[in-house]
Amino acid sequence: MKWIGNRISYQDHNNYFTLIISGKTEDWKFNLMLVWAFAWLFCGVSVIYMLFFSEELKDQQLYYTTFLVFWAYFFYKISKSIIWRKFGIEYIKIDDDFLTIKKSLWSYGKAKKFMIGNITSFKQIDLNQKSFAKVFNDSFWVVGQPTLNVNVDNEIINFGAQVSDIEGKKLIKILNKRLNNFKSIGKPK
Repeated sequence: MKWIGNRISYQDHNNYFTLIISGKTEDWKFNLMLVWAFAWLFCGVSVIYMLFFSEELKDQQLYYTTFLVFWAYFFYKISKSIIWRKFGIEYIKIDDDFLTIKKSLWSYGKAKKFMIGNITSFKQIDLNQKSFAKVFNDSFWVVGQPTLNVNVDNEIINFGAQVSDIEGKKLIKILNKRLNNFKSIGKPK
């Protein structure tokens, strides 16, 4: 097994090629997200208790109910990020007939299969380095948007959440080489 950085691994097998992009991040970042989530949970539970089991907030019920809607949304987002960082992977497999892309949590997820003959090439999504979207996408507290794509029958399929530019260039080179190998002779060289 070969590695690109500490999140991406790939391996050539006899009749297929596999690539795994892990959702993991550094331990201190993961622990910081956990602390933030527990603090957020404590705040929400406190407001819920005060709203429904106390008389202090009865005259401000509409405000705090609206607050709880936003609280629940952001609690859902951070929970999703924590679960992705702990258990999430993206799995890419290329064999003689198909390209398979699967975004997986605890090995659950829907695999998308595409015929090798219908694939044009892999490319890196171009994001402006100084844009808010790029900065937000690279933040560790979000799952992140895909940074790579593949053209299948003029349909763009995105994958590779939060892959850096350097890792992305290496990945694109490897994936295009393996794709061409399987297209031309059916086996990797």
